[in-house]
Amino acid sequence: MKTLFRKHSYTILLLGVVFIFSLLLSLKSEQENLDNYQSVKVASGETLWQLAERYETVNLSRTDFISWIEEQNDISAESLQPGDRIFIPIEKNAAIHNLASE
Repeated sequence: MKTLFRKHSYTILLLGVVFIFSLLLSLKSEQENLDNYQSVKVASGETLWQLAERYETVNLSRTDFISWIEEQNDISAESLQPGDRIFIPIEKNAAIHNLASE
């Protein structure tokens, strides 16, 4: 075993470095992906269902909207706290037409 490691130590080291680099790159690309979406600050008493109603989209049902928020923000609906800043599935530069106040 020692001779195998000595013969191929550079290959094993290179594979380890490539693995770590690709893992870090994968995590960074997820964050960059969220940067393309709008973030909102949760108001006191506000729920994910209310957010889904306010920012209703053609592409997602309300349950899909909530599931996207929970998955992408790594939260659950029960753990939502006032003041939390979360990403919603609306692109940053997109105009919001379906506000509940309209």
